[in-house]
Amino acid sequence: MLFWLALLGFVTLNGALIAQAYYNNSKAQGCFESLSQKMPTADEAAILAKMDTLFHVQYIDKQDFPPAFYDELVINATGFGVEISTVYNVTIWPLGQVEALDEVGAYDPDDLEGLDVLKHKFRIDLSFNPYAISAVGDQ
Repeated sequence: MLFWLALLGFVTLNGALIAQAYYNNSKAQGCFESLSQKMPTADEAAILAKMDTLFHVQYIDKQDFPPAFYDELVINATGFGVEISTVYNVTIWPLGQVEALDEVGAYDPDDLEGLDVLKHKFRIDLSFNPYAISAVGDQ
């Protein structure tokens, strides 16, 4: 009985982590679509300010996204329309993160030993690409 309870807890925890990643992506996609439709003539600074406000209203914190979300964020505001996009990955570690990391936080899968091999095989990589575009004539 204890085994099944632990398995259920493990599945529930990892399911919640995956659901949270998809939830955050859907909120980002909705924010991008809203900004591109409601602010097609705005400049990049105004869109960034409004994006932070929309994330705050939706209870999304900057730490909910990996640094790549903001590093890869592209806002192309031409005055005739706006294009907003980013690309980022989220890694879920069901058994915990690999411990054999180098100075920059990376590792070579061929050099892993022991439990780190299992942790690497069970990790879940999710890729997201929220994107929205509009033109002034779309309104």
